Amino acid sequence: MAGKPEEPIVPGDQTGPVGESGPPPAAAPKPAKKPLAKSFHCTNCGAAVTVRYPGASMTAVCSGCSSIIDVTDENYKILTKYFKATRDYPLTLPLGSRGKLKGRTWEVIGFMVRADVASNYSWDEYLLFNPYYGYRWLTLDQGHWNLVATIKRKPEREGSAIATLDDNKFQIYNQGRAQVKYVIGEFYWRVVIGGQVTMIDYISPPQMLSMEQDDKEVVWSLGEYISPEEIKEAFHPPAGVPPPRGVSPTEPPVAKEKHTKMGRLLFVFWLFITCAQFYFTSTARNETALEFRGGFIPNSKLNDITTPVFVLNKDMANVAISLHAPVSNSWLYVSGELVNDDTGVSYPFEQTVEYYFGSDSDGYWSEGGVNSEQTFSSVPGGKYYINLDTESGDFKDILGQQFNLTVKRNVPTYDNYLWFCFFLSLMPLYSFMQMRKIEVARWSNSDFNPYLSQSS
Repeated sequence: MAGKPEEPIVPGDQTGPVGESGPPPAAAPKPAKKPLAKSFHCTNCGAAVTVRYPGASMTAVCSGCSSIIDVTDENYKILTKYFKATRDYPLTLPLGSRGKLKGRTWEVIGFMVRADVASNYSWDEYLLFNPYYGYRWLTLDQGHWNLVATIKRKPEREGSAIATLDDNKFQIYNQGRAQVKYVIGEFYWRVVIGGQVTMIDYISPPQMLSMEQDDKEVVWSLGEYISPEEIKEAFHPPAGVPPPRGVSPTEPPVAKEKHTKMGRLLFVFWLFITCAQFYFTSTARNETALEFRGGFIPNSKLNDITTPVFVLNKDMANVAISLHAPVSNSWLYVSGELVNDDTGVSYPFEQTVEYYFGSDSDGYWSEGGVNSEQTFSSVPGGKYYINLDTESGDFKDILGQQFNLTVKRNVPTYDNYLWFCFFLSLMPLYSFMQMRKIEVARWSNSDFNPYLSQSS
């Protein structure tokens, strides 16, 4: 919508377009009010053409025949004729639309479609103007928006892959040549259909640093991601905004930031539980409550073995029961129960020791061992005894054998610590997978895809 801007305006910081030839117009003295619009008739089709910002705009595009007209020429010379129907390039933001972005009011005065020369991949660019703050660009690509301004300072480049601006490193994303396919509205330089520039884009989401070069100059610009919701709220486009598709090169790295925060939290929790584990391990008494030697007959069963009564000190602590037997290419199975002599409460357990070894075409092999251990957590203190049944097999020597049973109180354990670390790492692992999925999608259209080089 036309009319006086909401803010007092002066042509001050008139930043130019992203990578088009020609410097921005020189700053003019502060006007008392917005310059009056200027109208004339197209010299090609006779349709009325209105210039909203005479003195700032150098070209205008006829809405009737889409001819590009030099408004600085008294005869309004036609620079280029382009009769492509406007419906082939529908405008999401109509010319004359006004909206507030980053606290400043902008008016849409020009629209351009540009495409990569090699692939013919195209995107839209809207020229915004505020005489106080100059020109900005809104780019639209696959439903994603960026607010772009040219910058005067030149970034430092490390080879061809990295560009640094204000201590922020940008990674190269794409490079090639872009050409103008369609324009309409007003522009402050002489637009030529088919005009080309060399482009290089570097990204550090949510920003993009771009260099565009023609045979006259090099222009740098800095873009920042703008969400579709911000565009809708600012300009209220009649047909709404197109839904975003895929992941934009500059889309804010929310998943990456979440993963970083989660990694820090993981480290804090890991440090806490590690310190707790160290404390409990160092303070564990590891007292031997019982050492029992029992006999068994190889390759047979033996029931009703009972140990002497022993005492478990401390009101509440764990108990470790260890079994040792001289098995050799044989096995011993023990079924038992730890019984409280006062209350009759029992803790059943089963343990097997088996050890096999030999050699084959692959060499020596072995499996199992002569020791086995089982731990009960939080067993009350008191007097206890153990009932045992044994069974064995594969013994070549059938003479009587002995096994050793040891009961220890308040032993250091690591199982809970390891399980806690495992489950604690599942969420960061999931967030890493989500982050990587998004980053792979972000770089999928890049000429310098780092994930493609990793997989190849």
